[in-house]
Amino acid sequence: MSTQGSPPILNPNIYLNYLSPDEASNYELSRNIALVTLGALIWDILSSIPDDYRLIRMGRPSVTLFAYILTRPSALGMVVLAVLQKTGPLSNCTLVAMFVVAFQVITSAAASFLFLKRVHAVYHGSRTIQYVFNFLWVIGVGTSCAVFSSTMHDYSEIADTKHCVRYQGWTALSIAFMDPVLFDTLVYFAIVYKILSGHRMGQKNDWRTFCCGNGLPHLSRAVFQGGQQYYLITTSANIMRFVLSADPFSSPTLQTILSTPAVMLTSAMACRVYRNLLIKTSEECQVTCAKLTTPVFVNGQMTDAITAKESSSIGEV
Repeated sequence: MSTQGSPPILNPNIYLNYLSPDEASNYELSRNIALVTLGALIWDILSSIPDDYRLIRMGRPSVTLFAYILTRPSALGMVVLAVLQKTGPLSNCTLVAMFVVAFQVITSAAASFLFLKRVHAVYHGSRTIQYVFNFLWVIGVGTSCAVFSSTMHDYSEIADTKHCVRYQGWTALSIAFMDPVLFDTLVYFAIVYKILSGHRMGQKNDWRTFCCGNGLPHLSRAVFQGGQQYYLITTSANIMRFVLSADPFSSPTLQTILSTPAVMLTSAMACRVYRNLLIKTSEECQVTCAKLTTPVFVNGQMTDAITAKESSSIGEV
């Protein structure tokens, strides 16, 4: 507890008393961020319940819909455990930390899979491109799983207070945090290139076209702008997370302070973009189509609403 010649610790049951002032400040900051993240996630889940119910009713069973459904409870479990990790009391810090990482891996994999399916839709018919991005997605999931090796040794109980703290860093953590940035960047620019190159005729290509998708058909513009929102918001959060994890002067707590919020934001944005696109397509099809179908690409270009009978080459978004 206290060394010889130093004053005894007042209120020894308070866990912050065993931390240095800087570490205690970072600990409280991470706790507050975890609580805010939980509140934001609960609001996002509750506000999207009507749209989720509508999406499940109108969507046919698929791997993409399963990934959408999976990322919601896994993100909630991750954030709840992250809050418990900072508020306590906990009897096993390592076990809780491993469950947090497990939920992070599941949530990140499901969210990035929703983004991956956009590449499959845009590059329908190009199996090589699809296999390349599938391979990159698998690498990203594997890299995220590598965090388990550090979780088993990084977290420890603060004295006998039943509260946990990350007391040592892991140099390879930044690699796991950098992979989502690279994957999302490659996916985003691949989609942008395919959409814009498929609609060059009769359109002036300038910065407004690249930034806003002006001149594109409704469905193509929805895919373009949805991917843009997802990429800009999630990449900003992931870059900040990567910078903190790569800073050798940051405390172990500060290195992972944005880990849970970044994964939660990625999940929320992926679900939001996926949900809005299908609902928008459903509303347009009710007016322009006799039969509701999934958004598709024909001959390398996205069409605005067609039935499966009109083309033998279709791909889901």
